[in-house]
Amino acid sequence: MSSVVQPQTRMKAQRTAKVRVGLWDLVRAELTRSRRTFTWGVIGATLIFTVHTIILANASISSGVVTELQWNGNALAWMHMYAGGFAVPLGLLTGAMAQWREQRWRQGGTAWRAVAPRRVAGARLVVLSLSALACQVALVAPVVGHALIVGNGWGPWDRYLLFATYMWIVVTGACAWGMAAFHVLRVVSVGVAPVLGFVWSVAGVVQAERSNWWMLPWAWTARVPLPLLGVHGSSVLLEADSPVWGYPLLPGFLLTIGLTLVGVGLAVLCGASGGAGSSASSVSRLSRLLPGGRDAADDQSETVSEQAPVEVTMSLPRGIPIRPATPTTRMARVPGPRSAVLAMAGVLPWIVWAVLAVLLLAFLGVLHTVYPPGYGQSFLELMGVPVAAALVGITVWGRLQPAWRALITRRGAGAILTSAAVLSGLFLIPVLGASWGMTVLGDTLTRTDPTLPAVTGPVYGFMVMPAVAFMIAAVSLAVALSTRIVVAIVLNIILVIMGLLIGGNEVLAATWLWRLAPWGWMSIAHQFPERWLMIVVLSLLIGSVAMGTAALGARRAAIRD
Repeated sequence: MSSVVQPQTRMKAQRTAKVRVGLWDLVRAELTRSRRTFTWGVIGATLIFTVHTIILANASISSGVVTELQWNGNALAWMHMYAGGFAVPLGLLTGAMAQWREQRWRQGGTAWRAVAPRRVAGARLVVLSLSALACQVALVAPVVGHALIVGNGWGPWDRYLLFATYMWIVVTGACAWGMAAFHVLRVVSVGVAPVLGFVWSVAGVVQAERSNWWMLPWAWTARVPLPLLGVHGSSVLLEADSPVWGYPLLPGFLLTIGLTLVGVGLAVLCGASGGAGSSASSVSRLSRLLPGGRDAADDQSETVSEQAPVEVTMSLPRGIPIRPATPTTRMARVPGPRSAVLAMAGVLPWIVWAVLAVLLLAFLGVLHTVYPPGYGQSFLELMGVPVAAALVGITVWGRLQPAWRALITRRGAGAILTSAAVLSGLFLIPVLGASWGMTVLGDTLTRTDPTLPAVTGPVYGFMVMPAVAFMIAAVSLAVALSTRIVVAIVLNIILVIMGLLIGGNEVLAATWLWRLAPWGWMSIAHQFPERWLMIVVLSLLIGSVAMGTAALGARRAAIRD
């Protein structure tokens, strides 16, 4: 019977292989696969950014902080933060998340279809480009709609339409580069790509007005928005006679299109297979250290076990990896009560935190050597503390998530989360304290003038630092647990930008707007010492509410995952 069936099967397979799947069919399949994923969820993140921008624009005008008024409360100038720190990181994250989705879902079985992987990657890029276009609509449409409602008219429609078109190209290219980055770094790219994108964007806006900008690729994406939005690289409004108004747009457009095409080419050439096999061994250990990395590494081990002919004496399924007994597994057989603190101490990503701490201290050391102490203090208050605390909160949930369903059956969610928070604080606070000590070396911390406080601003920043770090870590953990890790990443990107925008501007920080920038409260306490007690109370309150919310949503997270 087999001699009859086999030829029929081969003939059927041959006929199936001749079927040519059109690009539109692949795009429709990709649209179906991307529903309820971050590919379209990024539109909501952009919309939140836009609404926040409109609120800040109107608040700055009504409070008298900004007296020079352009169209719709200088909304275009406020939108520069999207181009200067939001678009590229979010695009890279979207592309990496799309590839990570396919790895976790094993491509939904489509890897076995008679379709070239590169064509699948091309269809995915089309869908990501549509998502990028929708993001630009979510960025511009609310601003224009608000202007029409309040009676400001259409405004400089040619400028913001060109800006939206340009940012569509930029975000599409960032998505392509994110896909390519995933093939090299695997799940590590989900955490690394947004950080590198933010550094790319900041470096671009700093050097966008240089005469040799064309030699700096990171300045290509930052130069074109300046005359379109009417701002300098620092987001300050352009003077009427500023030479920035005369910057030609075509060179920046062409260079950015070229950069986008290179990213598209790399993403397509890599194909839609699970990632670069050559780099799998080099990053497998790193993958286990980041959120979701353990699952990715397990998938990798399953793939290897299926492909490599290994003789197994036990009657186990072929895809299940065999791991030697570890101290943790041996401890599980020891009778007696369990300690949640000791259990959490064995699973938290201490190595990742140690590496990041060393990098932070090294960077602050370089800043302290090259620049005055104020530069290092500003960086620590606006970037170092928020990013470090957010990473701690997100990575804690990344480690707990794979076993969360089993953990809450053995110990209450409150005890587990409290133990993780205590251990995280025991690591984070000393590191941040050492970082603060490095930034204030050589600076004056006390005053002798009786009309002034006895200590200077950095001391007040240090006083609120533990409470602010607790708030950021708790909120990041709660959001990651209640929704998704990617939502926590996006939220922190938005709040860090808002902290830079308000906390880094003494004029805005002097108004009630400082309450809208909790990630910049350490810098605000530095500038306005009289607010330090209120900041501590608010930070502890927000952090406690976040931890309570995480504990209440523990069972739902277990069911969802």
